[in-house]
Amino acid sequence: MTHQINTATESLRLVIQPDNQETCCYLLSIGFHPVQTVPQLLYRNVENYQLAEVFRLVSEQLPEMSLAISRFVITRSPLQSRALLIDFLQAQPLSAITLSVKHAWFLRVIAERNLCFKYQPIFNLESGQVIGYECLARALNSQGSYFSGQQLIDAALSTNLGCEFDELARTSCLEAIAQLSRGLATSDSPQTFFINVLPNAIIRDPDALEQDCQKVLKLGLNPQHIVFELTEVEQLLNCPQLLETLNRLREWGFRIAIDDLCSGVANDHYFMELRPDVIKLDRRLVHGCSRFPVKQILIKSLLRSAHELAISVLAEGLEDSNDISFCRELGIDLGQGFGLARPELTLTQRPLNVVEFRAISKAC
Repeated sequence: MTHQINTATESLRLVIQPDNQETCCYLLSIGFHPVQTVPQLLYRNVENYQLAEVFRLVSEQLPEMSLAISRFVITRSPLQSRALLIDFLQAQPLSAITLSVKHAWFLRVIAERNLCFKYQPIFNLESGQVIGYECLARALNSQGSYFSGQQLIDAALSTNLGCEFDELARTSCLEAIAQLSRGLATSDSPQTFFINVLPNAIIRDPDALEQDCQKVLKLGLNPQHIVFELTEVEQLLNCPQLLETLNRLREWGFRIAIDDLCSGVANDHYFMELRPDVIKLDRRLVHGCSRFPVKQILIKSLLRSAHELAISVLAEGLEDSNDISFCRELGIDLGQGFGLARPELTLTQRPLNVVEFRAISKAC
């Protein structure tokens, strides 16, 4: 006589097929056990309310490759029954759910449109005056500290919400800038703001930036004080509408910057084709430029080419005083980095002490 399985009386089980021995050892350490009849599978009895916490632990400890290869199923089938194996035919990669758990905070940020910004001053390296600010997106966590810009971007890419994040960041940033501008005294000179733009946002929706143009005017901002900063330009050149989009922005009065120049060997010449107003030298090129001759040769070449095309050059990631002095003496136009000023929630207008950097330069 065959006995019917009453799954209603069985415990809820999370069953995982780990991708390797390290994953197996970790799962055993957090309460999983081998399935006796199928030792390649591990299980843990759970209550519904425990699932989110278990998936959070797994998502934080296992590498992305393991999450993508290891498979899981949630079942009430007895461990000794064929039904368990049948259920496991429907198993999904752990990453199918751990990404959502891991980035639940990011999904809330998008849903609640809960972004704020810090503003990192950009200096004229010759005069030491603040000429603008890069707007850096942040989001508060439940402990009152901030998720970094890199955490936001990583979460956006992992959840395939890059364009949604980019649209939210640009829109929120323009609104924040308008509020800041209204708070400035009438005697203060207008400030320039650099706003980051992800490349896929332009490729997928070339009209999005034009909508931003209209929003700028609606908010009472001057397009000449907005610089759209493009990253990963090698992707942009594959978009036939790119130059047309950039030209439309220029017609509105906006300026264009290219970020992270020399971050990869393939994009060093792109600024000549795109003709931006500003190129930003990647921090990996700038860091240690006062000590490494090869970096100095590259920077001098880029600076000469840019100035021949009437393009300003900005050195990113300036932290060391000797690197700052080298860039000033070489004639780099603009600079930003922790060695000059850190990002703040308010607009820092304190100028640099250029006398100090002149002294360092003479000492060298």
